This record gives sequence, C-alpha cells and structure tokens, in this order.
Amino acid sequence: MADYQLEYISDHHHKAFLDWQTREFPELRLLTENWDTHFHGQTPFVLAAKISGLKSDLIEHGRFQGRRRMERARDMGGNMFYTAKGIIRAQCSTEFGSIQQHRETLERAHDNEAQHAILRIMAEELRHAYQMFWVLDRDPTWKRPGHGDVARETVEELLAMRTGDHVLDAFNMEFANFLDNAMFAAVIDLVGKYQLDMQRTFSYAPMARSMGPMFSEEGFHLATGRRFLRLLAGEAAAEKGEFSLDAIQRAINTWYPRGLEMFGNEAGGATNVDFGFKDRTNAAAQAQYIEEVEGIVLDANIEIARVRHEKLSRPQLKDLVQDVATTREPSLGLKPEDLLRLPDRKFNRKRGSVEFALEPVDTDGKTITEGGQPVSGAAYFQYLERRVTPQYFHSSEFEKFKSAWEAKHAGEIMAASAGW
Repeated sequence: MADYQLEYISDHHHKAFLDWQTREFPELRLLTENWDTHFHGQTPFVLAAKISGLKSDLIEHGRFQGRRRMERARDMGGNMFYTAKGIIRAQCSTEFGSIQQHRETLERAHDNEAQHAILRIMAEELRHAYQMFWVLDRDPTWKRPGHGDVARETVEELLAMRTGDHVLDAFNMEFANFLDNAMFAAVIDLVGKYQLDMQRTFSYAPMARSMGPMFSEEGFHLATGRRFLRLLAGEAAAEKGEFSLDAIQRAINTWYPRGLEMFGNEAGGATNVDFGFKDRTNAAAQAQYIEEVEGIVLDANIEIARVRHEKLSRPQLKDLVQDVATTREPSLGLKPEDLLRLPDRKFNRKRGSVEFALEPVDTDGKTITEGGQPVSGAAYFQYLERRVTPQYFHSSEFEKFKSAWEAKHAGEIMAASAGW
C-alpha cells in the first residue's frame, strides 16, 4: 500500500502545467503506452502531488527546534519567507531544466531500454515540478500585502524558463549525446538526492511532506545513470560502442564541477540549517557527495578492469583498480591511463570558495603557473579545452564562464555563489 496520498493543483495552474508538458515533453505518451513492457509490476506514472506523512510534527533543527512545523507561508518571517521561496523555485527549475536537457538527445539513447529509462526519468522530474507547484498553489498565504502574489509570479516565471534561463548552471548546459544523459543521471541527479534528503526536515510542513516520495523516485534516476556509465566504460575499454575512455573522462571533468556547485558555496548553508530548512551545511553535504561520486567512478573502473580480466572476482578487480590508481603504476596489464579519474573538487569551478573559483586549478587541485605566476585566462581556457567536452567548451555556458573569469580578474566582482 502506498504511504502517500495524491493531491492536485488548482485547475488554472493544472492546465498551464499540461500546456507546458505538451510543448516541452510530448513524448510522455510513449512512456505511458509502453510502461508495462519496460516497468511491469511497478506503479504506473501519475501526474499528481504525492503527499506523505511527517516523521515528526516538530521542527528538528535551527532556531525553531521543538516548535510545530509551519503550515502557512505567512508564518515565516521576511528573510525566511524569501529563502523558502528561493529553494522551492530552484528545486522546480531543476526539474523543468532536466526534462529540456534529456529531450535534446532522447533519440540518441543507447537502445530502446535506455530510451524508456530516460523517458521515465523525465516523467518523474515532471511530477517533481508538479509537486513544487502544489507547495506554492495549495497555500494562499504566499500572497501577502507588500509581497505580491509570490506563488503565481513564481509559477509563471518557471513555466517560461528555457535552457539557459534556469537557476543553477548544471541545468543550462546542452546535451550532445547519450553520454550526457548517463553522466547527468549519475552525477547531477545525485546532488538532487542529497538536497531532497536534507529537505525532509523542512520547517515549512508542505515542503517536508513532499520530500519522501520525491526522494524514493530519485533512486531510479541514480541507478540508471550508474548502470549506463558502467556499460559505456566497459564498451570503451573493449573498444566498442560510441564513446572512448577519453570522452567519458571529459564528461566527468565537465559535469562533476557543476554538481559540486549545486551545493552552494562551501562556506555557506548555515542559514538554511538555522531556519530548519535543511539538516546539513553545504560543506558537510558536499563531502558526502564527493565520497559517493568516488564510488561511482570506482564501479566504472572495475568494469574497465573486468574487460581485461574476466575471470577475476569483483573483490580482486577492486583491489587491482585501487592498486593501479594509488601507485600510478601498471599491474596485470592495467595502466593508470586506462582508468577514469575524479578531478579535484577545486578544478573547473565557476562558483564556490573565492580561493579556487574562477582560478587556474588543474585536475590535481594545483594552481597552474608560468614563470612562478598563475597562468592567464587564455592559457587556462586552452588547458580546459583539452579536458572538457567539446560541446561544453563551445557552448554559451562556457562563454559565461569566461566572462565571469575576466570580470573577477579585472577586480570587478568576487566569485559568485549559487545553490539551493
């Protein structure tokens, strides 16, 4: 029996939402028609808000710890009110943005199974956006004297967003191929898992009631990304398939830094904990994320080693991979350059701590120098060109990266910070 109940938003916003889906995600019909073929026995997709119970009626963290969770937006003070609105807006933007991104390469999926897995991810992201509409739409107190109709304004803004307009940089990057689908699900959706988990404690009760069902559905997205990343790595090691190991490494170098930035500045997050919106600071959540991504890369490398040594057990393959990765010396025919690597968290950062964001840091986390001084932006961009995907390097998002770099180093701004 489901541990949630279904609810729907007002007719006006429901119609606007369906209009968006018809325009941006008409392929939803393919998923619903073929659901039983690919996901037999699993609960069919439904476009509705899933409302679960609360672990506790009391706020668990921050200055209001021990008080009852807030049921109305008007119970939140000025800064708290707008911080909550910003988190909901960012969450919904990520859902819409990922649908628009995945759709770009839907027809280039690895096979029919992969295509329907991506369709399911898109559908569940659609439902998550609907869930955020429910959080805003159900509560008339988002409309307050002097504040305007925050819910209506936010909904209208979200429905108008296109790739390039979204709140977080990771959702403004265009996909080039199925490798982007897989890497996004493995690395970017993983950030979503942490955000949803942290927000289960949200002091605004409607948001807290939304997190459990969304968190459960996110598991399929992560499993899909990891499964296909392993598959693509194994094919590359066997010199089969569409992507080389270099292409996969470049994809890691491109997407992982954007995932790190989704947590916000490493020094921040205390305000969200203080308001009872989350249970961890940015740095604490990011550290857990890094450890989990290291495991994802390890799994892909084990698959690479398996291609060369099919008779070895998984523990033996794991030991082999870790030995080669640690010593940087070949072993049993497996060379360091055969393996994928997770770059340092300071590499290729647009946002974050000022000491490394928009600075010439290499994949090992060291400052790239020339004549004892950090290299110029032009030299660093050339370094990045050899390490990120061509699609990203020639994109409008990379142009924004360069503009931000030039502005910082001209002394005009400090490194930006963003996140939930």
